[in-house]
Amino acid sequence: MQKLFKIHFRFSLCLVVLIWCSGAAFADTPTVHISAKPVWINALKPYNQRPSGRTIERGFYYALIEQQVQVEKQADYNHIIREIVSETGIQNASQISVSFDPAYERLDFHDITVWRDGKPLNRLKASAFKVLADEQDLSNFIYQGSFSALCILDDIRKGDRIEYSYTITGRNPILNGKFCSNLYFQWGTPISHHYTAVIASSQRKLNFKTFNKVPKPVISQNNGLTTYAYEGFQIPPVHDDDNQPSWYDERGIIQVSEFNTWGDVVNWALSINPPSLNIRGDLGSRIAQLKKEAGANKEKYFRAAVRTVQQEVRYMGIEIGEYSHRANNPEKVFKQRYGDCKDKSLLLVSMLKANDIDAQMVLVNADMNEHVDQYIPTAYAFNHAVVTANVNGKQVWVDATMDNQGGEGTDIYFPRYGKGLVLKAGNSALTTIPPAKGGSITAEDIYTIKNVKSPVLFTVKTTYAGDETDYIRGKLESSGMAETEKNYLDYYSKIYNKIEAKDSIIVKDDLKKNILTTIETYKVGDFLKKDSTSDKFTADLFANVINNQFPSITSRTKTPVSVTYPYDANYTIKVVLPGGWDINEAHDAISRDYYHYESNFSSAGDTLSLNYKLSFLKDNVPVNKLDEFRTDIKKLNNTSLGYSFSYTPDEVAKPATVNSILVLIAFLVTVALIVLGVWLYQRETPGIVFAYGSTFVPLGGWLIVVAVFLGGMVVSSVWGLSSQNYFNITSWNSAAVKNIAEHRFLIILETLGNIIVACYAMFCLALLLNRRDILPQYIIGFFVFRAATSLAVYYVAFNLYGTVSDLAMQALVGSFIVAAICVPYFRKSSRVHETFIVPYPPYNYSYEGPGTEDARG
Repeated sequence: MQKLFKIHFRFSLCLVVLIWCSGAAFADTPTVHISAKPVWINALKPYNQRPSGRTIERGFYYALIEQQVQVEKQADYNHIIREIVSETGIQNASQISVSFDPAYERLDFHDITVWRDGKPLNRLKASAFKVLADEQDLSNFIYQGSFSALCILDDIRKGDRIEYSYTITGRNPILNGKFCSNLYFQWGTPISHHYTAVIASSQRKLNFKTFNKVPKPVISQNNGLTTYAYEGFQIPPVHDDDNQPSWYDERGIIQVSEFNTWGDVVNWALSINPPSLNIRGDLGSRIAQLKKEAGANKEKYFRAAVRTVQQEVRYMGIEIGEYSHRANNPEKVFKQRYGDCKDKSLLLVSMLKANDIDAQMVLVNADMNEHVDQYIPTAYAFNHAVVTANVNGKQVWVDATMDNQGGEGTDIYFPRYGKGLVLKAGNSALTTIPPAKGGSITAEDIYTIKNVKSPVLFTVKTTYAGDETDYIRGKLESSGMAETEKNYLDYYSKIYNKIEAKDSIIVKDDLKKNILTTIETYKVGDFLKKDSTSDKFTADLFANVINNQFPSITSRTKTPVSVTYPYDANYTIKVVLPGGWDINEAHDAISRDYYHYESNFSSAGDTLSLNYKLSFLKDNVPVNKLDEFRTDIKKLNNTSLGYSFSYTPDEVAKPATVNSILVLIAFLVTVALIVLGVWLYQRETPGIVFAYGSTFVPLGGWLIVVAVFLGGMVVSSVWGLSSQNYFNITSWNSAAVKNIAEHRFLIILETLGNIIVACYAMFCLALLLNRRDILPQYIIGFFVFRAATSLAVYYVAFNLYGTVSDLAMQALVGSFIVAAICVPYFRKSSRVHETFIVPYPPYNYSYEGPGTEDARG
């Protein structure tokens, strides 16, 4: 099994073990045999259609991938044809490499033929092969003992077809004759013809499960054998995305297993990995010592045993042959002081049982996590081993391979593996592992400004808790303080050109509480920059700590995107400035079912505080949420994560808070609108003549509602101007530089829009209350203008930020609904025509009727 997370030991030690193991395990280099094709394989009908040229990558494609598995003979036959279509394909497809484990497998090549212009060229010869140790996991301190037979073909040309076949015979004896396999039906290169067959005795019960796009099997029987054949044509390539979760796989997969239940897997695993009982030697002495030190305190003994295995037994896996799944004897592991995950887990289980603590090994999949339940029962479902124990009635989960783990007693972090198979007699199902409480990161960046000439004191204080502490503790120990300080300074140098370390990094580590704090101090010489046109000094701030957690998502991303989970960060930027601050508080928040973001900007005395919180609630963003997440990231980068401020030193180092130019523009526009409104109101209109006994109609009905609405529009527009920070210089400068022009245009548009709407509504309200004859035409214009302004603001905001709030959408829809109702009403309503007839001046009317003299009011 493989340990699939970062570990920190010296690589040279691993090389020493490799050399020792190579010499001890293999006196001679494994041999590649040459033989005829096996007689048991099924014959295939030829298929010669090429895939579309648009799908061919790397300059070649597979004309045939054939794999036939003979379960009873423990043999896997493979037949492959590659076709070279370009010079790039010559580079990528001109060598043959087959991996095998000589501890229990034999490799036979049957043919290597290069077809050129329809003629075969035989390239099969034993001397053409070089057998090299694989050990691709050596960097993870795992030695498997597998080898690759490598044949580098010479004289390969564009248009050649490379055809070869081989058989690997032998199965890992650790499975006791049971068959398990994962057969892949889709690769990263186009395949014209794919054929997979599993041939087994009709008496052998095999379980199958397919994933993604796999053809239905054709099942046939012959001579007591059953063949399960899967045949497909024009299989497209599958592409992995760098950001996709480890459990996500789009390939077509055929899972085969002879295990009927998870209980069968438990029984098999227990048979090869039983806990040690009568422990002697060095391990027995250590157990006796731990018992004496702990006394009757089981929790203390538990923590001491865990710390012994984690800290004193280094991680190193010698997984040759059956030791791919069989753990070494705990006494041997403790004495040699190294072992892989199953070695360390069985050692810990044995130590705990020695003091009557019920404990079991647990098989998990560190890639699939809870998604492992998609598999049918198989020995190949897992790649990691951990431990569970009942300590004083509390079920505790432990990863014995973790380094530098803090915490006391049973209060230790356990990774979120999701589900696992507890190796306990009678267990027949996967167990859901309760999620451990995640760690957290609390970071505070403080910029202390003395004056414009002196360098800014930059202090970074970061506090880690939980698993974040375990990780950073190991990282600091592995890198060393000198290298860590260099790496941190290099990081900040990308942001500030003139930065230097003021002091060494201070580290405060509380192992019992598992809390670690680092304090960094720097001097920044280019923090403040002078604007040559205004003589003001400006500074730009950006929440890089938060932004760095957002993955790169493009419109071409078609898979779920992995995010750091669990992740909980609380990040604050503080700027200390003589003279203090005068800013309006600001808040922003986005809540999705996969993450939560929140920011709060405030000031107190001489300190500006920009607080950001980010939590990921799941380990991935699903495909149907990628557009939403990409839009959110764009909006946050443009508006929320950045902050700019400016100030003039002559003003007692107090930053400017009022956008005086915009205030002046707003004032002039308001005065102009008031003058215009008075002039329009006082323009003389034609007088009217009433019939005898008639008079003006008072306001009533829906017109009262319109009057209230107009008054409300005046109040809401004025309130919007005062509450939205339109005249605040920090709001004016808060957008990212690349969008500053659009951002400022939006501020101007919203500011002038609110002013015009307020003045226009006040003008219409005056007309309405006085029942002026010109009201209908102006109020219709008001409703149309308001709807058009809402649409313009919405369009600009959406184009700039990629999204808008629900309130903005509601305002837009509401303005159109009101216009759609009121415009026809004021055009066609008889009550409107009867009510709004008062001319200017208001006394310009008269009466006339039968037998009466003209009377002028």
